[in-house]
Amino acid sequence: MFEITRDDIAALDDEDLRTLIGLLCEAELRRRGLPVSAVTWGGNQTAKDGGLDVRVSLPEGAKIEGFIPRAATGFQVKKPDMPPSEVAKEMKPKGVLRSVIEELAAASGAYIIVSSSGSTADSALTGRRDAMAEAVRGCADGGKLHLDFYDRNRVASWVRDHAGLIPWVRSRIGKSVPGWRAYGAWSHVPAGADKTYLLDDKARIKTGRKDDGDGLSSVDGINRIRDALRSPGQVVRLVGLSGVGKTRLVEALFDSAIGVNAIDPSLAIYTDTADEPDPQPKGLASDLVASGTRAILVIDNCPPETHKQLADVANAAGSTISVITVEYDIREDQPEGTDVFSLETSSLPLIEKLVRGRFPDLSQVDAGTIAEFSGGNARIALALAGTVKKSETVSGLTNTELFTRLFQQRHGHDAGLLQIAEACSLVYSFEGEALTGENAELPVLGGLIGKTAQEVFTAAAELKRRDLLQQRRQWRAVLPHAIANRLAAMALQNIPYAVIEAAIVRGSSERLLRSFSRRLGYLDGSKEAQAIVQGWLTKDGLLADVLDFNELGRAMCENVAP
Repeated sequence: MFEITRDDIAALDDEDLRTLIGLLCEAELRRRGLPVSAVTWGGNQTAKDGGLDVRVSLPEGAKIEGFIPRAATGFQVKKPDMPPSEVAKEMKPKGVLRSVIEELAAASGAYIIVSSSGSTADSALTGRRDAMAEAVRGCADGGKLHLDFYDRNRVASWVRDHAGLIPWVRSRIGKSVPGWRAYGAWSHVPAGADKTYLLDDKARIKTGRKDDGDGLSSVDGINRIRDALRSPGQVVRLVGLSGVGKTRLVEALFDSAIGVNAIDPSLAIYTDTADEPDPQPKGLASDLVASGTRAILVIDNCPPETHKQLADVANAAGSTISVITVEYDIREDQPEGTDVFSLETSSLPLIEKLVRGRFPDLSQVDAGTIAEFSGGNARIALALAGTVKKSETVSGLTNTELFTRLFQQRHGHDAGLLQIAEACSLVYSFEGEALTGENAELPVLGGLIGKTAQEVFTAAAELKRRDLLQQRRQWRAVLPHAIANRLAAMALQNIPYAVIEAAIVRGSSERLLRSFSRRLGYLDGSKEAQAIVQGWLTKDGLLADVLDFNELGRAMCENVAP
């Protein structure tokens, strides 16, 4: 499925074909460490172009080969087939050789005609090249000019050499690979918003290395991750709380305007596991290695088991891929064969700058108030800023009032939704699809507050629409954690512990109990949470016998230790 054929190239329209050749030329230069600025292309496909659609103008003597054979190379891109008779008309309109071809000849350059409709056998290709040679006969420097003709087969081969462009081509012809995308706006920055990546001098990226101290600044961290991914066989895990900008940082790895030695974006192949990609990440990784294709896989919201599968493929002998996986948490020690980077929250000045850039009508005072309330979490800040009308101000509101505004997001007060959000926040994550059955968790959470499983399911969908809940396959989690923790602390005040104990602590689901203990570990400021854990650790409590813990007991003890 992850393939490009000659028929796919033939299906591109004029403009997309020309764009593809321009992207391929840029990718070739990046691969060789040459300046992408040497490629010029664009404009209207039907406009007069002087005989060239894409031009590569490298300094004289620059070493280049392959699909771009000379430092000065011009491409004339045509969707229709170009038999020998049409070749002559293209190169010599009204019998006069185009001046741009004479210029390429004088520079010992190359002139290449690209046709997506043509599919030429050796004999036909020779005929077209002969027609091109005949067209430059009589040109003073014609003997120094390299001539070639690329049909749809050769263009398809060129694309296969830059795997990150395969999803782009397929998306242009209506044959997208489900769930997989080329390099682009993976973080969903709204149209019209400033897409500049804001750098933070704060030590935001933790590496776990002693010599890195408190961590690295954004640009130093980006450069470090780039170095880790540059060679095949390398695996990186980027973790951090929801809303701190992990996906946006991964985009920046391929942005030449940030730091040094950006990674070639034509190598990037992206998916979010929540989009249920087909093929699955492990299958695609194995196929790329089997075909000898160099690529960098970017897997967002990647669970630990998928990360391990990818690491096994990438770390194997003969691997041609690098992998970076992104997750809002990491459940175990540093995975084997993986460089783990943890992204922390942003500085408040950066959040303020982000908010003012996205919402220019906000006053500086309001932007500062929102930044402070967000605690450095961009998602919280942007969601809250989106609730402020032009004539409003949030300056002077208490944290409780700001939280209420963030939760409601211009909707009216909904006590039932708030109740369900509190109950769902008591656990770190929950199964969000099954309404009945032995392992169904929605009935358990609903039972805490007298709601049905259907009501919890509907409320979870609304929370997701408000960007306060994330979904990964059947799993749901109220996020960001700053919101979930506040809701959970409120739940412990509003729901009698006897009800929680009967449904979760003494219930039948070990998974829910483990998840509840994990949430408690974030609530060290809650008197109710402290009391629950203190009870668990008493002589007859749930976690009394430290020396006889099973796996669940050990996990719960680690979770509630804070």
